[in-house]
Amino acid sequence: MKIAIVICTFRRPGSLARALASMAGLEPPGSAEWQIAVVDNGDCADTRRLVEEFRGRLPISLVVAPDPGLARARNAALETLQCDYFIWTDDDVTVAPHWLRAYEAAFAAHPQASFFGGPIAPQFEGKPPAWLVKSLHLTGSAFAAREVAADGARIALDTLPYGANFALRAQEARALRFDLALGRQPGRWMLSGEESQLLRRLCGQGGIGIWVAAAQVTHWIDPKRQTIAYLRRYYEGRAFGRVRRTLQAPPDTSWQALLRCELAYLRGRLLRRPKIWVRALKQASLLRGARAAHSAHRHANLRPAGAVLEPAE
Repeated sequence: MKIAIVICTFRRPGSLARALASMAGLEPPGSAEWQIAVVDNGDCADTRRLVEEFRGRLPISLVVAPDPGLARARNAALETLQCDYFIWTDDDVTVAPHWLRAYEAAFAAHPQASFFGGPIAPQFEGKPPAWLVKSLHLTGSAFAAREVAADGARIALDTLPYGANFALRAQEARALRFDLALGRQPGRWMLSGEESQLLRRLCGQGGIGIWVAAAQVTHWIDPKRQTIAYLRRYYEGRAFGRVRRTLQAPPDTSWQALLRCELAYLRGRLLRRPKIWVRALKQASLLRGARAAHSAHRHANLRPAGAVLEPAE
């Protein structure tokens, strides 16, 4: 078995150094061949330097993806690396020592499965705002928080793995590839969802996913992402990408609906009740993103659909 760990990075050498340092402490797989590929999506000299620094400590290589965009970086790895399984993680993640072995064991135990996922625990750098701590159960997706109920359990469509900790069988991954319209990329919108879109397509073809509870990672959240502005951008981008991808308009994107959400947000702020105003902030942001996408696709024959907005997590 050949396993490739892939880290796509865009000009974040500090975070990347921390991620690679954690991988230097990995327990090697029992029998599989393994490699780490750093995909440089930002033409960063410090990224190249780090790969060279860790070359003596890790089986590491550099893949250059010159055109910005996370989906493009992921596809560059699919095109370049020779392996049986891809394990995907981010440059702002640290991994548990047994992370790789846990995935290796899962691949061997579940040969019928085409994708896998593991738990993600957010770790806030510094002291996070009190409102964020109190409302984290509402915004877990914004920080890629994911709990795994049982090792070896089947993955359901409503709880797919996040991009910071999942694995794909290479055969299916190369056949489907990641959608270039989704995922982080230059532009106004903080797009995401390239991995979940691929996994949904895979499930639609009969693919099976398995949770790997022991494949634990920590997701480091810097202070810039511990803000109201970040949450707005995240949920606006999430809704924009979803509507653009499905061409399905939510049932109510009126100014009145948006105004109600914004007023609920302001009222909650005045009452100092984070559980109220964070929920309203999330819904208002989803509405803004959906409205923008609906406007962008007003000539695309949008069909009626169910609610795009998600329930509170």
